[in-house]
Formats: sequence, structure tokens, C-alpha cells
Amino acid sequence: MTTYKPNPNCLLEDMDGELLLYNPESAVTLHLNGPSMIVWQLCDGERTDQQIIEMVKEAYPQQAEQISGDVATVLADLHSQGALETVA
Repeated sequence: MTTYKPNPNCLLEDMDGELLLYNPESAVTLHLNGPSMIVWQLCDGERTDQQIIEMVKEAYPQQAEQISGDVATVLADLHSQGALETVA
């Protein structure tokens, strides 16, 4: 299990229900909405990836079968873009 926290250098702006996340280190802007925004908000450095998956399943029970893969993909994407850091 892995725990993630936001990269403190990233800038975040709420734009009409969508989060814009800018990483000045890579000059990448990410657009987060819906489930990806929820995943981002749950990455607090305390919750593990499995805890985040379970929380998203609770929020979207009708899509429980696909959530594990979807959340894992969002976490991997945010981490690869430098928006999330792993907690040791």
C-alpha cells in the first residue's frame, strides 16, 4: 500500500467545479473533475491508496467494479506528473 500527499510546489485553482493544478517544476497543467478531483482531495498524506479506493467506492457504489483500476490510474497519472509525492 502506498500513501500520497500533494506536491507542495503545485498551484491549485478552482474553476467552476473543476480543479486546475499547475506544476511549475514541469510546467504541466492538469484538469481535475469528478472522480479525479475526489481522488486528489483524498490524498492527504494519511490515507493509503486502498483507503482512497474504498472511499471512492462508497461515493460511487454503482461503479464499484471499475473503481479500483480507475483510482489506481488517477494516482499513477498524478504521481507521474509530479502532482503527488509518496509518503515514506
